[in-house]
Amino acid sequence: MAVTNNAVIRAALGYVEANPAELDTVRDLVLLALDGPPVVSPRTLPAHVACRAAVATPDWRVLQVRTHPGGPWRLPGGHVADRDASLLGSALRQLANVAGIDPNVVRLDSASPSDLAVVAEEQPELPGAPEHVHYEFRYLLHVSSDETDLPPGAAARWVPAADIPGTLGTKLRLVRTAPAHRPAAASASAR
Repeated sequence: MAVTNNAVIRAALGYVEANPAELDTVRDLVLLALDGPPVVSPRTLPAHVACRAAVATPDWRVLQVRTHPGGPWRLPGGHVADRDASLLGSALRQLANVAGIDPNVVRLDSASPSDLAVVAEEQPELPGAPEHVHYEFRYLLHVSSDETDLPPGAAARWVPAADIPGTLGTKLRLVRTAPAHRPAAASASAR
């Protein structure tokens, strides 16, 4: 079952309920989804949806990958496929494909996206595609360590969460310092 525009609208409205300061970003995506073609299709221009996984280790390092030589370092993810049943499912599928991380070994922070970013794609991944915009749904996932078996030829690195730019970086810094996310010893000593 393909992800529908209605599913994107539901996810976007749920996101803005938790992040009301980001209403402008969500409004534009909802209008695009209401207006016409499938917003999850990479052929929908001038913008469409993509999904990414923000994978964090216990010491708050975040996985970044480079999908082609000289390309930018990004969170694992990309375009939604026709076979994806949900936005989160798309992020998990791509995490497995790009970084070799089995979805069964990650712990979800939430089934809702942790961040929704508007990203200009100046070097599109599809050959011949014009510059366009991705509305990236980003899901925070946790792994027990940075020991992963990456697919052959994959470029990956773990960076401190503090080095992640934009609203996602700000949110990761806030989540990291929240009491529920502190290691047990730190939580106990904070009392």
